Amino acid sequence: MTEFPSDRKPFAVANWKMAMTVAEGHAFLRRFREHLGDVAAAVDVVLCPPYTALHPMAQALEGTPIELGAQNLSAAAGKAHTGDVSAELLADVGCRWVLVGHWEIRRRDDESDTDVNQKLLAALDAGLRPILLVGESADRRRDAEQALAERLPALLAGSAAPHVARMGIVYEPEWTIGVDQPAPPDHVAAGCRAIRRWIAHAYDDATADQVRTIYGGSVTPAYAEGLLDSPHVDGLGAGRTGRDPKAFAQIIRLIAQAKGAI
Repeated sequence: MTEFPSDRKPFAVANWKMAMTVAEGHAFLRRFREHLGDVAAAVDVVLCPPYTALHPMAQALEGTPIELGAQNLSAAAGKAHTGDVSAELLADVGCRWVLVGHWEIRRRDDESDTDVNQKLLAALDAGLRPILLVGESADRRRDAEQALAERLPALLAGSAAPHVARMGIVYEPEWTIGVDQPAPPDHVAAGCRAIRRWIAHAYDDATADQVRTIYGGSVTPAYAEGLLDSPHVDGLGAGRTGRDPKAFAQIIRLIAQAKGAI
């Protein structure tokens, strides 16, 4: 595994959560593209709106380098699942990516690593690219690397190396959600490095060199530069800041600069 790979394109994800009407999404996109300017092609950017905005955002993003993702999916088989959304429906509406394993959903639905893995496999079967969120729980902060090594086998079970190489993996410790400051840069670097090293051991060096590992959890422009210092941190994921077109564009510009993409 190379320490300073040169062929991974930087990656950024915005999770809008249960916010942004269709009108607000369109307004965001207009301002966001203005602020983004010439950086748009330097970083792979994925927007994850609420379900109600997926189709109009798919239409609005057509012809742009920005890609559409969903915030969740159901792994249930068949069609008799009121209120759920399948991977096939997400692909049909224009999604190319889908988040799996977000701590908020895991807490709410009491999801296990096996449950998250079933969603990941369902996404792959439908041709979607999963964005796997993984991190230590609040009580494992001091042994994060061991916690990651324990969780990743179940989360990625049944995933072939070519699929893993095309995923995004967000290192998001549970204790960084909804707080004012992200994890310290050295902790973030260690977490992303641990994920990549585990993939190299479980799969191969080529797969580890290709997969994008990014950090998510209370990300703002003020902290972005420090978080991006490690060669294993390929970008950032934003929640609240991802709904601010100027701030999110600034984060993407900082990603591009830190990774030598501009």
